[in-house]
Order: sequence, then C-alpha cells, then structure tokens
Amino acid sequence: MNTRTSARLRARSPLRSVVAAAAATGLALAGAVALAAAPASAAPASAATAAPTAAAAAPAPYCPPPGEMPGIGNVPAYTDSNVAVFAGGDYLATGSSAESEGLLLVHGDAVFDKANGGVFNVGTVGVGSGIVPPGGSTMLAVGGDITVRPTTSVHVGANLDGGGAVAAGGSATGSFDTNGATLTLDLGRAAAMAPNADFQSVVTDTATTLGALPATGTTSIAFGRATFTGTPGEAMQVFDVDGAALASIVEVSFEGIPAGVPILVNVSGGTVSFAPNYFLLNGERVDAFSSPNFGNAASRILWNVTDATSLLLGGSSQFMGSVLAPTATTEVTASTNGRLHVGGDLRYSGVGNEHHNYPWTGGGSLGCGGGFSAAKLVTGGGASMVPADTIFTLAYEYELAGGPVAGTLALRADGTVANGPQGLPAGTVVRLSEVDLPAVPGVEWGAATISPDVVTIASGEVVHVTVTNTANSNSPSAVGGFSVAKALGGEASALVPDDTEYTVQYRYELDGESVTGKLTVRADGVAVDGPQGLPVGTVVEFTEIDLPEIDGVEWGTPVFSPETVTVADGASARVTVTNTATDAPVVPTPIGPAPGTPGSETGLASTGVQAIVPVLVAAILVAAGVTALVVRRRRTA
Repeated sequence: MNTRTSARLRARSPLRSVVAAAAATGLALAGAVALAAAPASAAPASAATAAPTAAAAAPAPYCPPPGEMPGIGNVPAYTDSNVAVFAGGDYLATGSSAESEGLLLVHGDAVFDKANGGVFNVGTVGVGSGIVPPGGSTMLAVGGDITVRPTTSVHVGANLDGGGAVAAGGSATGSFDTNGATLTLDLGRAAAMAPNADFQSVVTDTATTLGALPATGTTSIAFGRATFTGTPGEAMQVFDVDGAALASIVEVSFEGIPAGVPILVNVSGGTVSFAPNYFLLNGERVDAFSSPNFGNAASRILWNVTDATSLLLGGSSQFMGSVLAPTATTEVTASTNGRLHVGGDLRYSGVGNEHHNYPWTGGGSLGCGGGFSAAKLVTGGGASMVPADTIFTLAYEYELAGGPVAGTLALRADGTVANGPQGLPAGTVVRLSEVDLPAVPGVEWGAATISPDVVTIASGEVVHVTVTNTANSNSPSAVGGFSVAKALGGEASALVPDDTEYTVQYRYELDGESVTGKLTVRADGVAVDGPQGLPVGTVVEFTEIDLPEIDGVEWGTPVFSPETVTVADGASARVTVTNTATDAPVVPTPIGPAPGTPGSETGLASTGVQAIVPVLVAAILVAAGVTALVVRRRRTA
C-alpha cells in the first residue's frame, strides 16, 4: 500500500490546529495496537489488556423494523452500516465521555483524550441500542489523522464477532484495540471515508430538503416546556421552532402524534443551546431506560438544526432523537440517542455521556439499512502467495431516481468487510462484477464467483456479498531463483584482469527467518547462480563487500540492476552488479631512505648530491660575509 499524505480540503479551524499539533507529538501507548508513528498498516490484533469479557456476538444481518426498535441493552442484536455519527470538521472525545455506537465518520482529524484516562468504545458499546455495523467492517473512519492521547485507549467492535476495523486517511498514534479487525492508515481522505467520502453534501442536501417542508403541527413554549402538537392523518409530523427559545427548555412534549409516524422538528437560528432532561410522547415519559418505548421514540424524532453555526446539546440527560446540523460546530455533554450528523467540529465532552445508535424511521441518509456489504475470499493452491493487503475491485451499478449510479468498492485479500451504499430504497436492484484483477507474481486467477451477484435491496436489511477468487500457481513447482553477473565501467576498467573476483552478499526471508549467503563473481561477466528453489514472492536484497585491490584503480559505488529481486515462478532473474573503475591518484615516490634511516638525518638520499650540500652552503655563507664587509666599508668610507 502506498503511503500518501492526506490533503487538507478546507481551512483549518482553531480546534483543527490544536488537533494537528497534538497528532505531531503523539506517544506510543500500551494496548493491543500501540502506535508511535504511522505505518502504512497495522496487523489485526486481539486485546492484550482490557479484553472483552463477554462472548463475541453475531447480530442479525438486518436492522430492526420500525416500531420494533430495541431498548437499551448490552448485546449487539441488529446490523446497520449507515453513518451513526458524522463530523464534517474535527472530532474530539474528551472529559469523561465514554462511547460512540455505530459507524463514526470524521472528515477531519480525530482525537481521543479522556480527562482521567480509560477506554473509549467505538462501534459497539457497553450499553446501547445493540444496532451495530457488521462484524469486521469499518466502524471508525477518519479522513485525517487519529490521535489517542496517553492513558486513553480506543476499543473498536468489542464483544462482536470479527471486531471493528479502523481506516485513516493519515497517521495514527496511541492505543487501539480492534478486536481482531484491521487498522489501515495513510489511505488518503476519500479512500478512508469510502463509500461516504461525500457525506458532507449528503448532510447538507438532506437538511435543506427537510427544512423546506411546511409545518403540519403547532409549537408552543411556556414555563420551561416545549409542546409540539400533531395533526391526525399526516405521514410525517413536521414542526418549526425558534432555536433561541430552546435555551430555556427542560421538558419536551409531543402530543397528538399518530402511531408509528416519524417526527421532524426544524430548528431555526444561528446559535442553538438546548439541554432538555424530560421527554414525553403522547403523555408517556420515554427518555428513561425503563420505558418500553425508549428505542421507538428515539428512532422517530429528528431535530433539523438548519442554519446554526453553533450548537450545544447540554446537560447530562438522555437526549432523544437524531440531530442534523449541516453548518454547526457542535458540543455535546448529554448522551444522545439517534443519529448525530454535524457539518463542523464535533466535541464530546460530558460526564460518562454516550451515543446510542438509533436510525431515524424517516429514512434516507439517516435511516437504517437498505444496502449491501462485501468481502473477499481467496482460495486455491496459490492463496498463500497473495499478500493480505492485495486490493480487488468490485464494481456495482443500480438505478436511483430514474438515473444510473455506478461505483466501486476496494476489497482486501484478508477478508475485511467493505460497506457499499446504504439507505437505498427498498426494491433497488444492485448488479455486481469484479474488474481489474491485481497482478500477483506466481498466481494465475480463476474466474471470480460473486454470491450473490445481484442484490435486491430490502427495507432495513444489509445483504452481505462474498467475492471468491481462486489463486492458481503458474507451475507445479512454484519456485524460482536468481543469478548474478559482474560488469565494469570507467576509464581504468582495462587494468582489471578478467579473473578478478568480487564478493556479492544476498539476503532474503524464508519461513520467517533471515537467510544470508555469498556469491563469488568474476570480472569476465560470467553469471553465477544463486539459490534456485526459492518460493515465489521471495524478495532478495544484495550488497557487495570486500572490493579487490587493483594497482592504479579506484572503485566507485557498486550499482545493482535490479536493486532487489522478487522471485517469480519457474524463472531465474539476472542481476548485474556494475563497478566503475577510475584511475587512482598518483602518489609521488620519496627520494632516499625514510627519516631516521642510516646515512641521512634530513631524510634525503645519501648520494653525491647530499655530500656536496654542506660545501655549497659554506660557500654561500662566505660570499654573503664578504658582501656584507664590502658594504660596511663603503658606508664608513
């Protein structure tokens, strides 16, 4: 997998800048996966500490139907691949916030920093609706970087068969427990968020469409209570309320609401602060866990905060219903029950607050299911030669609103579940095909089997598709090897005898162990075989050691072509190592014996010339003396 730096697609907010600085100084922490820097991917891991105590669950592969939404419990019971929580900016879990159930999708960066440390659960939670993504699928998808601060650990997909995968467009630091699923980094924003890369536009469009619906009921505000009175016969109960009026509200009452229909409250105003702690539906209190209609009430209500730039969901109670806020920077201290889709930064900062995943029965992007997921299965005698991170491409196409829709899913060879589009209308027919099979050395692919290859979307159901590929070996042996030959270059290459020997060292991994060896090659260019029975896919590296000494020759840096060899089935790859021979610098030869040898105190050779030197010196000195005497006499004359 290629490592890429995620492009920042919008200007950073102050919170984003703080998060980026934090990510740059992240520390490695103890846990199932502790990251101090961002590798391209981290292997699946089971919990080393704080492992789930309950047996892994396998929930039903569909959403609960409207009217049968579960109450609060601690067992994953239903499957939902739609986005539960979305932050169009950065995401911060701090204070003593505890859990986020369902798929958590973040466009920017995500930071988990509990004030007193401990575990923050994502995907599945200790106590929640039990409506969770499929086991092994992505439950935390972040377009930017993920930072888990010291003493905090993020657990994903706990108590769920297959655990929960994590995908990041950038890096990740800190402690993660994916409960056996994958943690994949440096994907780039679009790939990390796929198939929800454009979810911000989905949130905006949905909010605009719902915000344009006319009110069907009446709203009254008095004595700290907001009362929404419905109208019989309407398929959706729609209300309008001024966001400024909600600041004083502690009780919410929905009255005269027909059974089973969804409820939409369009909230106006630029700044909204709302901290209710008591919810009534047709006279019954529904925000207490003891209420048999807790889940049904939460799944029916949607608060559409159409144009606020600042939203606070305060208090420490159970906030009932989904929240749609396409332009708001949002802070949450209450526990939320529904979907939570906000366009700006999202800060979860309460005391033990949790997000419980309840799809909105009004459907669309806030609804449940109506989609498919897919995973790859590689079989055949060559399956072991296929790297786990090999990517296969599954294409899908269907019609929506009278027009064609097409796209692709990236499926990993390790079987990680990928979610296709969710929230599709019941009856939508999706056709699937596999395109552009990856090239894997030593492998020849058989025909792909897609089961099923046509999916008919049913309300609330997520259909799982298995794409099976048979990997066949290109030959019965499935082995190969390499040979090495010498080549010379440079102006001094003619000085090198053909029988000059060079030592090439090679290294490769075999059955998890490092193997090294040496080959002796000659300057005449005759190739020498290395090991020939290496498994296909083995990567061999080379170095040259102990270059020979040749008079008049200075060696340049050896160049291997290719630098490494990946063993192919039945083939012996030729490697050429080229040495450049240049003329060695000429060093002057000293005259005579070295200093201190007999016959010379100055280091000059003991020759006739040396014997004459004292005589010459004496003559020069005498001549100088005579000259000086003549000059002196002239001056005194």
